Amino acid sequence: MSTLHNRSTVVASKQTDAIPFPLPATDWIIVFNPRVALPKKKNPALASSEQTEKTRARKAWDDVVTRLLKVGLKFQIREWGSGRLAIFVWCPDGILAREVYRSRVLDWLNDSGNELEPPEFGSPNNGTEASAADKASIAGLSSAERLRVVHELLTTPTYEGGAGLTMEERVVGRSGAVGGKYIEAIYAPHDREFEKQWIKSWSKKWLLKADDITKIRDYCGEKVAYYFAFLQFYFLSLAPPSVAGLLAYYLDDDFNPYYGFFMMVWGIVMIAVWNRKASQWASAWGTRNYSKIEKIRPEFRPETLASDPITGERIPYYAYWKRWAKIASITLPVTAAMSAVFFAVVWTITTAEVFTKQYYDGPFENIVTFVPTIFYAASIPALNSFYVTLSHRLNDIENRATDTSFESSYTQKLFIFNSLVAWLSLFAVSWFFIPLSDLIGTRLHSAGYITKLDFDVGPSSLRQRLSYFVVTGQVINALTELVLPMVMTKAGTVMKGLNLSKKDKAKETEEERFLRHAKVDFQKPEYDVYADYAEMVIQFGYLSLFSVAWPLAPLASFVNNFIELRSDAFKIAKATRRPVPQRADNIGPWLRILILVSWLGSITTSSITLLYRKWDPNTPATAQSQSRFPYIVLGVIIVEHLYFLISFITSQAISSVPHQGAERRKRAEFEVKRKYLLKGGIDVLAGTHGGEVEWRGGDEDMAGANREKSVLYGLALKEIHGVLQD
Repeated sequence: MSTLHNRSTVVASKQTDAIPFPLPATDWIIVFNPRVALPKKKNPALASSEQTEKTRARKAWDDVVTRLLKVGLKFQIREWGSGRLAIFVWCPDGILAREVYRSRVLDWLNDSGNELEPPEFGSPNNGTEASAADKASIAGLSSAERLRVVHELLTTPTYEGGAGLTMEERVVGRSGAVGGKYIEAIYAPHDREFEKQWIKSWSKKWLLKADDITKIRDYCGEKVAYYFAFLQFYFLSLAPPSVAGLLAYYLDDDFNPYYGFFMMVWGIVMIAVWNRKASQWASAWGTRNYSKIEKIRPEFRPETLASDPITGERIPYYAYWKRWAKIASITLPVTAAMSAVFFAVVWTITTAEVFTKQYYDGPFENIVTFVPTIFYAASIPALNSFYVTLSHRLNDIENRATDTSFESSYTQKLFIFNSLVAWLSLFAVSWFFIPLSDLIGTRLHSAGYITKLDFDVGPSSLRQRLSYFVVTGQVINALTELVLPMVMTKAGTVMKGLNLSKKDKAKETEEERFLRHAKVDFQKPEYDVYADYAEMVIQFGYLSLFSVAWPLAPLASFVNNFIELRSDAFKIAKATRRPVPQRADNIGPWLRILILVSWLGSITTSSITLLYRKWDPNTPATAQSQSRFPYIVLGVIIVEHLYFLISFITSQAISSVPHQGAERRKRAEFEVKRKYLLKGGIDVLAGTHGGEVEWRGGDEDMAGANREKSVLYGLALKEIHGVLQD
């Protein structure tokens, strides 16, 4: 180990002697663990295999260091404890200017961003020294854009000009990737001063402004900023249904059809308006059409690098039929099997809960009631953790080539699990246990499981369950995703001796403080924006699918989201690592899921409204359900057609009104067109105010042209006069 560290220190010192950088200026930290595959205790019987593993670790270390040097990055190395080494990476201005130029050229070629003319590069060389033009080109870079560019340089495959670093062991040796299992983390240090001001500022505001969202974009990147922009928009959009829900609850809370129709229209309009708002953010942030830029994932494993038959460019190739074969033979069966397991678990828990709370009248009644809840609390989090890991594994097996494809597949898998856990019990209660409650009770009584038939399983059961999920469930979820990571991080810092007293902190140098903070960040989990999106989409489902049963659900969600905005900001600043900045032009595949949930809501809301409106508790549930079934089918068909009609009208109405971003781009495109046409002598503005488009040229050219025009005009007049005289 000492030899490994000494060699790397010599390399690093040679680098930093050329262009030294202060450690707090670090862009990214790479944590390398050469002992990850070594046994914790010495074992003479395994001496040979240990030596082999050490050789592999040295090879991986040399590969990582060599790649960093090859792409021109500077770095320093520190021992991290427990046999780990930390590489503190900094990108020189010359290299940064080159990579920024590459990124902007890619945007321009794909008609993304706001660049209408090809970007200019300050210096043609590839050195690390930056010219004045280079420094000017990167002077306005945000912290997130700088980190994104450097991270892409670190992780982009070598055939696309990157260093090819990866944490996926399966990718090593394929497409030139290095690192693998030995790289435990690649993360950016938190800017604690910014985060302190961020939390302080948000804690004093009732409403966030556009500048607040833009600051998140400048710190975390567009993908995280879009989440907060959507959450802020969604939070404000809940104001109308909150008022409508209050009126429905206090005036007529019995599955009000007018409220149900209002919620359907609200869902349609909310999604359409958000899509327009997202376009405005994309125009302001320069990410318009960014989703069309298909970037190759660092974890993609191509079969070969083939030459494009048209351009001759080397491109990674992986046969489509192999991916579809894996999806058909592995992903679909495994996903179906896991869905069946989740369905069985949730259905069993729901059945047990309904039985113990509504039917059971035996011994220990008060204790037995809590058994399903305890089982739920013990099983669902474990299943969730397993399924998230499984989803990642399935996506790796599918070998998705681009980030867009990977995110779409991964999001679909997450949605399947979250929707089953969140909504299945509500579907079960509303369409099975309540309509068949008297039949179920009679069977249980006949079998001797219950002694009385005075149970009460009606629409109130659905209302109580929905209120639990919307209120209590979201509180528990907030504690799980915020408090638990902070407790785990705090425990880790105490165990690692990083929890210093105020007196000891005051004695630290700037570099010592930075190192301690970096070690604390390493103890934190990665930020998962997918989990936050999933939480909001599930909440939207509660409102669109079932809020007609409890009209106060929008108000409860409104209050929750006011807190969620601030707690998620606090979570990023204090409980997780700094997010990896990524670009986006909308909320990705979650938009399609919102549309799907909104459509499903038109079916669910209309069906349970027609089923439970004016429900008579004195009439057998089965008889009521059977008599109302034909009206439910007819109502669902009518409401579904209304949904598509309203969606079409809303889409056409909103798209017909231009937004500021589109108008600014239209004006900019016109100015570029006019600029280049003027070079050819065409003035497109000469035709304004009733005039005509004119050709322009020099004074001599214009004089000669005018003389020629006069001669031709005279000849033309002579001809017409001659014809008319004849």
